[in-house]
Amino acid sequence: MQIFMNGYGKKDFAPDQIRASVFFEYHASTYDEALKGGVEKVKNYIDAIAETTDFGPEDFKTKAYSVQERFHTNRIDPKTEADLDKNLQKRVSDGFFFGQFACLEFDYDKIRLAKLLATSSKIPGSPMIHIDFALKDIESKRRELISVAYEDAKKKAEALAVAANKNLRDCVRVEIDRAPHSEGRNGVMFDRAASFMGAPEDDFEREVKTIDETFRPDDITLSKEISCVWETSN
Repeated sequence: MQIFMNGYGKKDFAPDQIRASVFFEYHASTYDEALKGGVEKVKNYIDAIAETTDFGPEDFKTKAYSVQERFHTNRIDPKTEADLDKNLQKRVSDGFFFGQFACLEFDYDKIRLAKLLATSSKIPGSPMIHIDFALKDIESKRRELISVAYEDAKKKAEALAVAANKNLRDCVRVEIDRAPHSEGRNGVMFDRAASFMGAPEDDFEREVKTIDETFRPDDITLSKEISCVWETSN
């Protein structure tokens, strides 16, 4: 006789990594102006960050980059009787849009995060930032969850074996899904409209303290389910 049993593992982990996703935008009437202005905007931001924090240009990893022309369509009023039944339209350029998406990853440190956000709030035209609280070593967490799920499955199999008057022997097969499931999203959007503006320049440390006290990320809940097969004997 074989016993088929699923095991479930679930555990809360404190985040140990911060991911700041930074998105830069710049709009101009020509491609060259958009490219030049966008690159300058990125450089000015990163230089300003480097002045008051320990983040340097090498820490910002570009994930995506584009310069594209966008259009809208205007309706054209008919000029002649023959045009009355026609849907006359004209495609009009809205200009060129520069976009660059960069990612900044660092070990969980709320003071470093607070300095990054406080500095960003004082930079004219600062980009939108999305903060995610994450786990660095997912594989080690995965192994923990597999162990918990296996023990859960084994306890259930033992109970079933006793009920069937059998002896539980070896586990002959374990099927594991590829990745742990994360429950909930642990992140926050940050843009200049909500960036603690208004503090005096000489009040930087107080602003950092305010941001530091504001962020209270929840634990990250991971779960995993496995399937096991045990042999039994009389």
